[in-house]
Amino acid sequence: MSTEITTADINVPGHVAVRRQIQPRRIELHVGVGLILAVVVACLVIPILDRTDPNALVALPLQPPSAEHPFGTDMVGRDVFIRVFTAGRLDIALAALGVLVPFISGTVIGTVVGASRRRLVDTVTMRLTDCVIAFPFVILVLVIVVIIGADTRIPLLPPGAASVLVAVWIVNWTTYARLARARTHVLRQEDFISAARLLGFSQARIVARHLLPSVWPTTATYAVADALVLVSLIAALPFLGAGIQPPTPEWGSIMYEGRGFLLQAWWISFTTAGVLLVLGTGVMLVVDALVSNPRRPRLP
Repeated sequence: MSTEITTADINVPGHVAVRRQIQPRRIELHVGVGLILAVVVACLVIPILDRTDPNALVALPLQPPSAEHPFGTDMVGRDVFIRVFTAGRLDIALAALGVLVPFISGTVIGTVVGASRRRLVDTVTMRLTDCVIAFPFVILVLVIVVIIGADTRIPLLPPGAASVLVAVWIVNWTTYARLARARTHVLRQEDFISAARLLGFSQARIVARHLLPSVWPTTATYAVADALVLVSLIAALPFLGAGIQPPTPEWGSIMYEGRGFLLQAWWISFTTAGVLLVLGTGVMLVVDALVSNPRRPRLP
């Protein structure tokens, strides 16, 4: 007499099941980080190794990719290869700055508001965020960019960058604040927060020592995806008549300049979009791995 054993009859220990879920996500995370590092390192190293001025006329216009110019030349004879990776330094730096300030300010504001027992503070802050979120993100940023103008400058940044950053800072903190507030509302019902109150800890200490360390992983996961959104936004602004002012190399402006030559000089726009695609794929893999982590705390 034979006995058939099916997989349903086997009880897999919980830690083994979790490990099986984590393993593919770990591979996904490593691949994503590798793609991001490849683009970032290339943007940092290539302009250092190749001292060619990105605005210099180095060859005949509209030359196809070659050993000397891997991404070809643009409509005036500039090297697209050096322009793309020089532009990447600017776009990635602007995206990082555009995420960092709202991430910090929004997380702190949302945590403080979520921990507060004063209903008025919570109501006023949430209605303010509702007013901002009610408008489409791109349109609101574009309006603020136009109001501020390209003449506003921040040291070390090219013309047009300051208005983009300020607009993103004004708009983007609201999402982080709402995420932090929602997470804080869950955490303040936990036993360790109740124990901290029973021990007589001040509200400031509870927020700084207990709530913020538990809240920021949630907003940090969103910040990774938000960085890709900002890179895409910065690249889209030249098509809307705003953003970084030429002749500064920037991914959006390079693709915008190449839009009229897609048939005879496809490499101007396609190589730039390809680098952006690699970066975007890496970011999405990292975000998917972080969000799908079975050990990550989730909002209800």
